Amino acid sequence: MEEYLILLMFLLILLNFWYTWDLGIIWAIQGSFWTPLGFLGGTPILNTFWFAVTALGEEILWFVLIAALFWLGYKREGVFLALVLVSSVFINYTLKYIIGRPRPSFYEVRKLEFSNTPSFPSGHAQTISTATFTAAWLAKKDAPLLSKRGISLFILAAAISVLVAISRIYLGVHWPTDVIAGLFIGLLVFGAYALIANRAWNAINAKIKSPWIYVAIVLAIFIAIPVAIPFQWEVNWYINILATSYIMGTLPFTILTVYPFEWGMSWYLSGVIAGFLSGAALEHKYVQLTVPPSRKHAAIRLVIGVAVALAAYFLLAEIPWGPLQFPFYALLGLWVTLIAPAFFKKIEPKKPKK
Repeated sequence: MEEYLILLMFLLILLNFWYTWDLGIIWAIQGSFWTPLGFLGGTPILNTFWFAVTALGEEILWFVLIAALFWLGYKREGVFLALVLVSSVFINYTLKYIIGRPRPSFYEVRKLEFSNTPSFPSGHAQTISTATFTAAWLAKKDAPLLSKRGISLFILAAAISVLVAISRIYLGVHWPTDVIAGLFIGLLVFGAYALIANRAWNAINAKIKSPWIYVAIVLAIFIAIPVAIPFQWEVNWYINILATSYIMGTLPFTILTVYPFEWGMSWYLSGVIAGFLSGAALEHKYVQLTVPPSRKHAAIRLVIGVAVALAAYFLLAEIPWGPLQFPFYALLGLWVTLIAPAFFKKIEPKKPKK
């Protein structure tokens, strides 16, 4: 019995140290201090800067970048980056709702941004570390890892990742341990990609010849994922939210505004990547878009492609969360890798036959 009491005391001391450390780091980064009117600190210029930095971790920004890569002829790089990012997002989403850690409250820190999803690990930190290190890996091409080009690209990736991680703390939306975990998990996802991606790509291409088999496999996988994610993962988060709101005295408001069961992001994300990968397989067989013949055509591709994709993205946001999202967001993915490439090939001048 005494051993259990000692262990419990040790865990309580550890948790208190963890919490105190987290809180102290946030206050130091925010430059905030408590007054009877709440937390003060920071300046409008700093606030604007960190909001701009945190935007680098938004998935929509990387979706546009991946689409641009595909339309400019870097199709393999676009597919690789899409796969690794989607894997990272699903891992992050799963961990968030299993762990269910509440975010810092406005009683503890100066809140500049609000979110009602669980806190650990940070999605922005994980996304940016996964994306930037994967992009650096792709951009270095055949250069050695420790070459001047490779080192420069990875230093840039690390700098951007750290800045985005700091921005999440400054905005009061994450604990420092959230962003540290997010950065670390993002690096693990990138490392797994760097080790197996090329071998897996070559092995799959050697065994599967028909693009329609690709499409069938992709649809089966990405319909199964949102179906298989158990809603019970959100119960832990909901209980934590209720306990926190009870302590704060906001329990009635929480019960009325926060729901324990939601479809989450899995249906729309699965739809986008299913359409994207299916379109890429069909485009490789039937369209075969090449690099733009000129800078003018490259600009036309980007303007038309991004305009349609963003318009569709914001229109689709009106669809209620759930299975209905899948086919509509799949069309968005198809626009990027099949419909837009076919359109660009049709309107651009054909190369003369030799």
